[in-house]
Amino acid sequence: MSKLFLLGVFFSCLTFVFCEKCVNPQITSSSFTTDDATYLTNIAYIGVFEVKCESNDEIRNLYADINGNLAPVSIVDKNKFQISWTESVKKASSGEKIVRIYREDDVPAFKRALKSGEDVSSVPTLGSVVIKYNGAYNGPYVQGEFLALVVSSVAAYFAIASRIQITS
Repeated sequence: MSKLFLLGVFFSCLTFVFCEKCVNPQITSSSFTTDDATYLTNIAYIGVFEVKCESNDEIRNLYADINGNLAPVSIVDKNKFQISWTESVKKASSGEKIVRIYREDDVPAFKRALKSGEDVSSVPTLGSVVIKYNGAYNGPYVQGEFLALVVSSVAAYFAIASRIQITS
């Protein structure tokens, strides 16, 4: 009995050592969004962030809340991650997009809150990443071909009007 108890204590301690959570996480991030949408139909949002913990633990399996949908976060390097998604040019609005980052342990609580209609901001997060979107250039207000047609039409009108005036 005591051997079984000691074995249980040993595995409990082993689990505690390897399952230590990130204490006081600090997130530093940078972002990129599409600037020119002249020929595109979707805007790309990319956020790269690094998580530093006081305990120097390696973090794995993070999830991001992107517009109410939970998506897995890509691992770039040790404690360095990337999130990315696209959005239609028509739906994209300029401003800051705040993406909340969740640990794998917090995903069930997020899904329960979403399913029951509760506010997901009550679910604990690792932190958040801000992606700034300043809007995209959609091309000139007047197309060059149309402008060339108008200028050539005006020039032709004045040429014909001048010819008629000279010959009469």
